[in-house]
Amino acid sequence: MQFQVECNSFFLKQPTCLICQEPFEVIKARVIVCNDQGDGYGDICPECIAMGSVWINSQLQSLHDKFS
Repeated sequence: MQFQVECNSFFLKQPTCLICQEPFEVIKARVIVCNDQGDGYGDICPECIAMGSVWINSQLQSLHDKFS
């Protein structure tokens, strides 16, 4: 699993956070969770990013386990 940071070069109305499922506004940049091949799974909101990488990783692992 990888994180990809992109400048918001196009307008996303309100993506939904992959972790908390809340819609949020993308202002300058976005963080996308990707697999090892670079395929995107979804965006992460600023509130979830603020929780830190260890917390994000545990939440993503929980999601993975839930859908496996």
